[in-house]
This record gives sequence, structure tokens and C-alpha cells, in this order.
Amino acid sequence: MTANKDLQTEIHPLKNDETESQHANEASDKPKVTKRKKLTKFGQLSKWRTAAFFLVLFLCLVVVFAFSFIIPCPVRPSSQREWTTTFENAATYPFLTLWDANQDKVADVMFAFKDSNNTNNGSCVSEDGLSFPCAYLTVLSGTNGSLLWKQTVVEDIQHIQCGVENLSDRKSSGCLVIGIPHYVIAINSSGETLWSLNTSLATDLLVIGPALILPDLDGDEVEDLLLIFIPSHQGNAVNELIFMLVSRKSGDPIGQRVYLNSAKGLVPSSPLLHVTNTGAYYILFIQGTVQGVALKDIYTQATGIPLSAPKLNSILKKSDPEWEKKTNITSGIIEVYNSQPVKYLQQVHVAGTDAGKLLISTDYAVELLDGQSLQSYWYHNLSQIQGMPLPGYFNKDDTFDFLIEDLIEKNMKKVTIVDGKSGKILWEEELITRENCPKPSSVNTVSQSIFFFWGELPTQNNVSLLESFSEKSHNLYMLHPLHPNIILELKNGTENVVAFTTTLFEHSRHAGCVLLLGQPKGSQPGRLTIIKQKLKDIIYLSRVRRLKKGHDDFDDDELIEYFHRMRYSS
Repeated sequence: MTANKDLQTEIHPLKNDETESQHANEASDKPKVTKRKKLTKFGQLSKWRTAAFFLVLFLCLVVVFAFSFIIPCPVRPSSQREWTTTFENAATYPFLTLWDANQDKVADVMFAFKDSNNTNNGSCVSEDGLSFPCAYLTVLSGTNGSLLWKQTVVEDIQHIQCGVENLSDRKSSGCLVIGIPHYVIAINSSGETLWSLNTSLATDLLVIGPALILPDLDGDEVEDLLLIFIPSHQGNAVNELIFMLVSRKSGDPIGQRVYLNSAKGLVPSSPLLHVTNTGAYYILFIQGTVQGVALKDIYTQATGIPLSAPKLNSILKKSDPEWEKKTNITSGIIEVYNSQPVKYLQQVHVAGTDAGKLLISTDYAVELLDGQSLQSYWYHNLSQIQGMPLPGYFNKDDTFDFLIEDLIEKNMKKVTIVDGKSGKILWEEELITRENCPKPSSVNTVSQSIFFFWGELPTQNNVSLLESFSEKSHNLYMLHPLHPNIILELKNGTENVVAFTTTLFEHSRHAGCVLLLGQPKGSQPGRLTIIKQKLKDIIYLSRVRRLKKGHDDFDDDELIEYFHRMRYSS
């Protein structure tokens, strides 16, 4: 039988294939019919799902648009391009602090003044009825110059530190106000007092320098403070420093006073907190030379708690063998810099390291040290330094450069910008100057900095009038690294500029300058004026001054238009 089938296949091969194909088609017809039925049902289900999806999407859009009208977007404060606020019969202090007090994302202006109109010969009355000399700590809105609040404070204010977080365990930032003899208070963004240092703890002391922000020492999960005092009865003949650890949450002391014998010649504004690359904390200060003491030593002496205690903050247990080798075993003091008497001490941040660098300024030189090894990077000679060097970015190497003002002769200064890496001179110009000239300032652009400084370019006409200039006139200049052969003259006048600064009033939006004009504290009271101006506006009205040392290919209008379009960065 099998043989016959094979024979038929060989004789009629096509016929056999057709037969087999027919049988296969008949066998597959039934599954195809079933599959068509399933596909029809799936298609109907898919249509219902699509309809449901678009219905839900439509309902969501309706809800979103409805709530967009019910809950409007927050209104961005409209900053005035320029505003002026005046106070009559007042004398002011030579500082300005910029801080967003009302939390509208625009920096506000804080200053202090004495107002003889509203006080009894410059005195205020306390809650217990006692009269005492006082001043007013005042905050003006950065948007329009309106008065936000005014707080009575002690007359002899030394430092105001704003933007301090977690004062009295509050999430919003506040300010520390420090004044002589032992006045320390913490205030919130509304000017209300959060806490004050108990004066009975420091009746025989004189507070100096700013408060240093420390890590949490008392275990309340809030960073703490270090205050530095000197004995009040010794006056300027200082041979003893007193350290006091204070809780930032309550203002209460942490432990007892710590006494440190040191040389004379203390610079009050010099103390700073320094961290080495191993994470060890040191308190540095200028006492003739630059000296330091370990924070862990201050803590153990204040509290009596040994460093081996189990609940001690791990930060206090860190040490630095390199710095400990340089520490005097008897006094516990490390000599950071002892080449010559020091005038200014500044920290220079370096990405990727804790220690960074230290900039040391004496009367006749500026030197940059490594913050860990204390080795010198460079040394720049001066005739007589006129203020603390101003950091900024002149070239594009992401390293801080420094603007230095050097008094080269009477009523003449040299403004020099020194390269932060090598100490080489990048730019310099001689200007006529005067006593109590406002400090320089800077604002960052996208990749570099704009520098602002005061003086007068010498000409044949004004060189012979140096004496009169030193008492009356002053000009504000602007320098940008991309056009080093020209400077813009932004302002000129004869008003007494007590303080000046530049800043970004809004994050990466508009840069402005603030001028404090009037009579300084100790002078006869008069009109006090605070002016805020947008940099773009004063640039547009500026005058291009071309320097003799080089040439710029752009004309005056092109330069002003270029600077007017400048974008700023925080």
C-alpha cells in the first residue's frame, strides 16, 4: 500500500501537492474564523479604552485651568530702577549690609544711624526707665526704598552679621548685632529680638570682632557661636584674650570662659574660623602676627569634657599632625605668620580643599599662603596699603585675583590688580585720592568680574589742585578685564560718601549699587541719603575715559552699549 502511494506521488506530483494543500486549507479555516471574532472584540475594547483616556485627560485639563484662576501665581516684586530715601538731622555709621529681610527674593539695605530729632540728645529709654546712648538699626526695601523696620540698638555698633541660619531654632535667617562694650543680640527678619547675651556674664569684658559660626557643640542640632573678648580695664594694652562659646539657639554660654595669654597689637576684625585639610578646626586672629588656637582645646577648657567622651561631636576629635607640630606646647598657640606685623587676614576659597589659601596683608606687602602647609605662593611689595584687598576674577582661570589700593604719595594712590596664581601685575593705574575714600567693590559677570573704585584720573588741570580735591571731589570708576585700556566714569560729585557697595539685588537678574551719603558718626548731624541705582542705567549715562597705556578699537558709544548689555552672575 505504501509502495502504491509512493508510485502515485512520483507519477502525479502536482496533483498530490494540491490534494495536501486542500486538506491543509480546510483544516485551517476554522481557526481563522475564531481569530476574526477575537480581533473584532479586541478592537471594540480598544476604542472604549481610547475614549476613556481622552475623557480623563479632558477632565484633568479642566481641573488644572480652573485652579489656575482660583490660585493665582505669586506676584514677582517690581523693583524700581532707582530710589532715594532721606533722613534729616542724622549721623550714620560707615557700613552697609545687604540682606533679604522681607523674603521677597530682592536684597534689602540695612544700615545704622543716630537721629537727634527722635531721641533725647541721642539717648533712648529702656523698659526700666533708664536712659542710654543708642542708634537705630534700619532696613529699607530693596524694591522701592520704603522703611521695613527700625530697631533701637546700642550706640557703639561694631559688627552686623546677617543671613545667619537657625537663630533661636528658627528656619529663617536672622542677624547678629555686636557692639561695645558687651552688646550681643540676635534678631529675626522683622527686627524682633530673639535673644541677647546676658550682660552680667561679661561686665568686665569688651567684645571684639565678629561672632564666628561653629559646628554644633552642645548637641542641640544647631550650629553654635564663638565670641572673643578682651578685659575692659586694660584698654588698648591687651595681653589677654577671652573666648566664650555661645549656643546659637538660646544665646546661653556653653561652659565657662577660656583665657589665652597673647602679645599686644590685637586687630579687632581679624578673627576667623579655619579648617585644615584633615577637618581640624582652628581659630585664627591677628595679634601683631597671625596666630591660631585649636577649637578642640577651647572646648575642652570651657566644658571640662575630654575629647574621648562618647557623645562628643566627631569634628572636635579631628586633628592635624602637620599643624600640631607647629603648636607651642606650653601656650597652645600656633604661629601662622610671624614675618612682620599684619594688618589684614583673609581666607581664599579653593575648590576641592578645606584649607584653601590665606591672604596676609601688612602695611607694605601682600602675601598669599597655602592654607595647609603655610608655604608662600607669592609676595607683592607695596608703599602703603589703603584697605583690605578685594577679590575678583580678572582673567579666566577660575582663580581669585586681587584689587589692591596702594598709597604711593600724598593724595596719590595706585590701583593694582594682582594675579591670584602668580602674583604678577595684571593691571594698574595711578589716581588722585583723598582721606576716607570709599572702599572698592566688584560684581561677577558670566566668566569674569567688573571692578569699581574711587578716585580721579590725573590730568594737567587737576594735578595742581590736589589739596582741594582731597577734601571735596570724588569719582566712581568701572573696569572690565575685556577692555583694560579704558575705564568708565560712572559718578562724580562732592557729596560725602560714607559707604558704598554693589550687588545683585535679584539672583542673576539686575545688578545695582548703593550709596550712603551724609555725615559720619561723631560729626555734626545733617541730611542722610541712601541711593540705590541700577548699574545698567548709570552705565548708559557714563563717560568713557581712555588710558594712556594702550588703545581700544571701539568707539565710546560701542563701549557703553557693550557694557549696558552685560549679563551678571551671582
